[in-house]
Amino acid sequence: LAKNYRSYQLDLIKDHIGHKILEIGPGNGEIIENFKVNNKITLIDNDKEMCKVLNKKFGNEKNIKILNSDIKSVDEKFDSILYMDVIEHIENDIEELNLACKHLLESGKLIIIVPAFNFLFSDFDKDVGHYRRYNKKNFNSYVKNKNLKIISLKYFDSIGFLILSLSKLLNFKGRKNAVIGIKIWNLLMPFSKLIDKLFFHQFGKSLICVIQKD
Repeated sequence: LAKNYRSYQLDLIKDHIGHKILEIGPGNGEIIENFKVNNKITLIDNDKEMCKVLNKKFGNEKNIKILNSDIKSVDEKFDSILYMDVIEHIENDIEELNLACKHLLESGKLIIIVPAFNFLFSDFDKDVGHYRRYNKKNFNSYVKNKNLKIISLKYFDSIGFLILSLSKLLNFKGRKNAVIGIKIWNLLMPFSKLIDKLFFHQFGKSLICVIQKD
């Protein structure tokens, strides 16, 4: 239901993608599919059923490795490590980020997209397994005194922010309302991109952070 949002995510990350890529929690692989040509890719998911979907989709791709595990099982280093709407599902997010940074090559990039602003946390977040939402301060604090630097940190999807704020204010609940909201939000994504630019990415439903190993 959110193809336009995925497309927007792709626009935000494509200039940061290197040759050797690791994606944690890749879903059905719709993001990484755009980078499979001439790149070496590792996909990790702790869900067996999702790994079956990934194997069915990428099983014949010699440059793509699929692991039913987590980052602790990896002994390689990468140019790019992706967490696309994943970190918020991990209870100990700091430990996860620390492990990810250890698996970056020199000048490698950790690319993270997360839901923004904890005051927007709702029953929907709980239903989909979110522990928290994030703001810029979370990531600025994380890289402080580490051999890391932030090269991109901005909010995006202003329309999504407004829809979530309205649904929170009016106390919309239930899967039916959520599905209707997602469909409307997806249709309005081109306007969201425009508003993001006009307001210099000062607010949004989501936050992108790109951390580089210095």
